[in-house]
Amino acid sequence: MRGILVLAAPVLFVLTSCSTPQAQVEDPHFEALVAACQAELDSIHAAGSFPGATVTLVLEDGREIQLAVGVTEEGGRPLTADDRMLVGSVGKTWVAALAHQLVEEGSFDYDDRVSEWFTGDDWYSRIPNAADVTIRQLLRHQSGFERYEFKMEFWQELMLDPDRVWKPEELLAFVLDDEPMFAAGEGWAYSDTNYILLGMIIERASGEPFYERVHDQINRPHDLNDTIPSDQRRLPGVVQGTVAIGQQLGVGPRTLEDGEFTYNVQFEWCGGGFASTSTDLARWAGLLYSERLLGVEGLDAMLDVVPAPELGPGRSYGLGVIVTDTRLGPLRGHDGFMPGYLTAMGYFPDLGVAAAIQVNTDDGRAVGMPLHEVMIRLVELTQ
Repeated sequence: MRGILVLAAPVLFVLTSCSTPQAQVEDPHFEALVAACQAELDSIHAAGSFPGATVTLVLEDGREIQLAVGVTEEGGRPLTADDRMLVGSVGKTWVAALAHQLVEEGSFDYDDRVSEWFTGDDWYSRIPNAADVTIRQLLRHQSGFERYEFKMEFWQELMLDPDRVWKPEELLAFVLDDEPMFAAGEGWAYSDTNYILLGMIIERASGEPFYERVHDQINRPHDLNDTIPSDQRRLPGVVQGTVAIGQQLGVGPRTLEDGEFTYNVQFEWCGGGFASTSTDLARWAGLLYSERLLGVEGLDAMLDVVPAPELGPGRSYGLGVIVTDTRLGPLRGHDGFMPGYLTAMGYFPDLGVAAAIQVNTDDGRAVGMPLHEVMIRLVELTQ
């Protein structure tokens, strides 16, 4: 899910690290850079009204700047770089990466019909544009499907039974027999529904559960050890979220009670489906949106974008990537929303710098600027 941001406190915490910590500590220029970045984040926090944020920058030479500001909640402890938050739709980037790998393996092609994977499912014919939609159109949000995840009847059922474990078919049931928003491929509209179907195709093509394949193919070999599935109500290391926008969905004003989510975040699955740290997310952005993970051809396919005006000016959408035109050149990344949390991550290819930010509220107005603008301001200081 995507999103928008509440409350503030003047407490801050800063931590820095890199692959050679001793060398980093002894570099006064780097320490001055860290201090400048922290001061900029402090200034943004002081001007806003959000509880706190964590930020990580991964520089072209591999050194990392890890920052934190504010508190876990009103009256809470200072945030640290080790704190996890729900990543929302940033989780779609793992779905897209697995889809690209399966294309490379020959399991399917981007322009295959989605219907080929659901010939034995009677319900599939009730999906809008069922016969015409392709895998590429799912990845690029060009299916014409409505968003099951913002239908009030879904949230009513979700909140009535907080322990319910949702199957993908149960989520898709909320869009069956809907009129398509447009003919397949002839428009653009963001919808988690696309990525629920993608997750089912990935599992059928690979013969593995989605989370297991992510762990085996991506997170474990690339040491993304602080990224975990958001597949239950109690998630280790996830801090409290302050809910503003999400109250319209019946959540809040806080996400956790006695360390447990007030609803089962498991439902999000391939529409998001992870909790992580800003450090893991920045590392992931640099891996995914350079050529290191997918190679030249895979990255070129991912960057086949179409205009996405719903996301704001100067933004387009590819196969699991938001491309934003910025004063630092293109930013390849993704945003995420879940009640109580906002996330943005990305990679600046002209600079070789990756960045990620997580905020423990869901009201973007409280930050005073889009999260990608916060990243831009901090990355500018490194140049």
